[in-house]
Amino acid sequence: MRVTISLPDDLHRELRARARAEGVSLSRAVEACLRAGLAARKDAARRRNPPRPVLDLGRPRVNLDHALRLAAELEDEEILRKMEAGK
Repeated sequence: MRVTISLPDDLHRELRARARAEGVSLSRAVEACLRAGLAARKDAARRRNPPRPVLDLGRPRVNLDHALRLAAELEDEEILRKMEAGK
């Protein structure tokens, strides 16, 4: 894709010098810098939000095969408690 951008003179000179030193076109030098900058931002975001460690919570104290039934029973108990409390 072709795009026109405005660059400060000092940045333009630095990019041209980099392109000459690497033997690539100015467009390729700009592309490489943009890709490196975007990758660095992704890496920084990953470092700020590292994945949480997995914790061993031990063996379940209830049979998880019947979790929905258990949840319904707990909900029923809570409804009865609220009804008895007059809420």
